[in-house]
Amino acid sequence: MLLALHPDWQTRARAEVVEICGGRPPNADSLNKLKTLTMIIQETLRLYPPGLSVTREALQDTKLGDIYLPKGANLFIPISTLHHDILIWGPDADSFNPLRFARGVSGACHVPHAYVPFGVGARSCLGQYFAMTELKSCSLWCSPRSSSSCPRRIDTRPF
Repeated sequence: MLLALHPDWQTRARAEVVEICGGRPPNADSLNKLKTLTMIIQETLRLYPPGLSVTREALQDTKLGDIYLPKGANLFIPISTLHHDILIWGPDADSFNPLRFARGVSGACHVPHAYVPFGVGARSCLGQYFAMTELKSCSLWCSPRSSSSCPRRIDTRPF
């Protein structure tokens, strides 16, 4: 849907696939070279994260800035809210802008640890690398075979 609404990014992704794969089946090396496609996937996961939240329990009394968390307190972090915070992502936080990932995740926002589509830390999703590989592979399979478009009147805002 997002590529249909942004044909310029659809064209860029298709051109990158043709340039890097050249009609050959993808391999691990070619998948790693697909920077534009990676940026598009990362931005899509930022706008529409697969998980709802990250929950953690304080194992000891903890102070986060001015906030005191007693031992046993649960901390609930809604991922979608975190991924749409204008203080973290800038004034275009609700917009599809894959260029924000041009310098990787660490250069995409003011707080790099705020990008958590697969969770964070020791409890992050074990399948995140497999999922990214699958997303790239599916995109590679579809991109040279078809293009899509849709009317601009569709509202893709997640809220």
